[in-house]
Amino acid sequence: MNPFKFGDPVEGEYYLERSELDKAVMQFISNRIHVVLIGPRRFGKTSFVYHLNRKMEEQGFVVLFVDIFNITSHRDFLQQLLRALKVKKSWVKAGMEWLSDHRPKLSADIDPVSGQTSFGLSLSNAEEKDVKEMIQDVLSGIKELGKQVLLVIDEFQKIADLNDEGWLEATLRTHMQQLRNTSFLFTGSRKGIISDMLNNPARPLYRSCQLIEFPSFGDELVSWIVERFKLANVHADPEAIRSLKKTVQETPNYVQMICFHLIAAGVKNVTQASVEETLKNVVLKNTYAYQTLLKTLTPLQQRVLRLAAIKQSQIFSKHYLSEFEIPNAPALSSSIKALKSKGILDEEGTEKGHVIFDDPLFAIWLRITFDEDAHV
Repeated sequence: MNPFKFGDPVEGEYYLERSELDKAVMQFISNRIHVVLIGPRRFGKTSFVYHLNRKMEEQGFVVLFVDIFNITSHRDFLQQLLRALKVKKSWVKAGMEWLSDHRPKLSADIDPVSGQTSFGLSLSNAEEKDVKEMIQDVLSGIKELGKQVLLVIDEFQKIADLNDEGWLEATLRTHMQQLRNTSFLFTGSRKGIISDMLNNPARPLYRSCQLIEFPSFGDELVSWIVERFKLANVHADPEAIRSLKKTVQETPNYVQMICFHLIAAGVKNVTQASVEETLKNVVLKNTYAYQTLLKTLTPLQQRVLRLAAIKQSQIFSKHYLSEFEIPNAPALSSSIKALKSKGILDEEGTEKGHVIFDDPLFAIWLRITFDEDAHV
């Protein structure tokens, strides 16, 4: 069996614990201090939260996990809440009693085989005011789940995209204050948006949560990867793994992905060369997707991406601007801003003259495709 997994959240032996982070977050939650956990995409936040949820359940918490990545409306948010609730046995009795006061807006059916309760909107054209009332009522009903409740909302920044003048933010803030047995844990990847939500005095969630930046792994990940290779009787050079980790911007999901493909290819001695070859092969399989993405951008934005990927630093250099046919520094800044808004470049970036790609494999593909002298 391949000792590496990628794509979906990892659990069990495929998960490398973050003990210090476990301890910090659990301490806040146990003392009913609401937490926002923020970090780049594919950094292992969801895997960490799954692991944390199990630990909190062992301590007697009832955990409700709500994924709102794909929501576009309040109705979507409500449906995700109900979807999370339907798997909670503690909600079946309390939920049925609660629903008796909310029909015909909501419906509930019990599966005769599993005994699970399925919730849904019985009126597909429910008015917005009714949906809002139901969101408030469902949030209020969460306290019935148990003596201690943890409500986890994944991809928290999505509520800022609803253009509801802060209604959902304000509703969450109200229930964070009123639900005395419930702690809230939010996770997200858009640091700029979340920072404004928490630090802007005009926003409802101003200073309502403890903000924790999700840390990257140190050398413990390298050691863990080397040991995982040993399970398949494969020797791995720690320096090759260390280099891979840096190349994919410290992204654990991509580290495991490349290691998975090394095992699948039958490599018995993992070296810098074999890592680079495997990484290149994996990246080139995404060519169609990346070409399609480029077609959605202006020619100037495409050239800015090539500059950022190939040169990686000092991108405001006059020599580089000329080489990549970028008119001037303001044009570069404007394009970077647009690419950040599209989620192609990390909205935070880092220091001036250096930007970070949201998908590090895209940056590698750009180097392979447009720079003859490039190494992955």
